[in-house]
Amino acid sequence: MKKPLLIILFLLIFIISGISIIVIKSSREVLTAFGEMDNSLKKSRRFVEKENDSLFYAIQNEKLIHKANKVDSLTTTFKEYIESIKQEMLGVKDPNNYELMDQPNNMFFTESGLSEKGKEFIAKTDQLREELLIMVETPELKSDIANKLVTGQLRDRDGRRIDWLVFNFKDFPLVASVTKLTQIQSDVSTIESEIYKDYLAKQK
Repeated sequence: MKKPLLIILFLLIFIISGISIIVIKSSREVLTAFGEMDNSLKKSRRFVEKENDSLFYAIQNEKLIHKANKVDSLTTTFKEYIESIKQEMLGVKDPNNYELMDQPNNMFFTESGLSEKGKEFIAKTDQLREELLIMVETPELKSDIANKLVTGQLRDRDGRRIDWLVFNFKDFPLVASVTKLTQIQSDVSTIESEIYKDYLAKQK
C-alpha cells in the first residue's frame, strides 16, 4: 500500500475512533442526566407529599374529609402501582448506576402492539383520571387532571398522531422510562395537592 493511502487510512481510523468516543461519552452524559432528573423528581415529590399531609389534616368539613380520604386512597394506590412497575423494569439492576440502564425496556409492548402490562397501565391511569374527576367540581382543576393524566393520542414534532404510550415509552432507554414513571408519580402528588387546596378553599 502506498504511503499516502496509509496516512489516509490512519486518519480515517483516528476520526472514527474519536467520533465513537464522543458518542459514548454523550450517551453516558444523557443517561446520567436522566438519572439526576429522576432523583430531583423524587425529592420534589417527597416535599409535595409532606405538604399534602398538612393540607389533608387542615380539612375540617365532614363531607370534604370523606372526599379527601378517597383521593388519598386513590392516589396512594396508583403511585404504589407505578413503583411496582419501576421495580419490575429495573429487576436486579442498580437503580443508581445509570450507565447500565441504556438498553430499551419495552415492557408495555409486543411485536404486534401493546402487551398485557401496557393495557393494564393505560386502564389504571384512565381509571384514576375518571375517579379523580368525579371528586372535583372546579373546571380548571378538572382540566388540569385530564391533561396530566392523558392517555389518548398525541402529536409528534412532525404533527403525526401517535399513541401516548408509544410516544413516551417505546424504545426509550430504561433510565428514561423509569424517569417518566417517576414524573407521573410526581404529577399525581401535585394533583392531590391541588385537590386538597380546592377543598380548603371551599370550606371557608
